[in-house]
Amino acid sequence: MEILRSFEIELHQPAIRRDASRVAQLLHPEFIEIGYSGTTWDFNSTLENIGLLPPQFVIWSQDFQFIEYAEAVVQLIYLSANVNEQGHLFRHAKRSSIWVREAAQWRMKYHQATAIDAFEKLKAAS
Repeated sequence: MEILRSFEIELHQPAIRRDASRVAQLLHPEFIEIGYSGTTWDFNSTLENIGLLPPQFVIWSQDFQFIEYAEAVVQLIYLSANVNEQGHLFRHAKRSSIWVREAAQWRMKYHQATAIDAFEKLKAAS
C-alpha cells in the first residue's frame, strides 16, 4: 500500500502536476475526479488543463487509510490542505482515491475532494 501513498503524494507535487506524460501514466484512461469545487474532470480534461495550477501550489496530506476491495482495487482516504507561503494550511479537504492495478501497473481511476473543517497538521511529513 505504501506505493499507492507515494503515487498519491507524487500527484500533489507541482512539477508532476505539470508533467502531462507522468500524469497520464498515473491516471487510468477512464479517470473521473469530482474536485473540491464540485467540478467533474475526466482523463482528457485533466491533461488538457495540466498547467493551470500556480507553480507555488503545495499540498499537505496526512492520515492515510487504505481499504482493499480486491487484490487489484484499493481506496485511499486521507486529509489534505493547501499550504501558503508562511507554511499555514488552508482549503482543507477529505480526499478519496480509487486505484486499480492492470498489467502490473497501478493507476488512479477515481478521485474526490470534499471540503472539511480545518485540522491540525501532524509534525511528521506526509
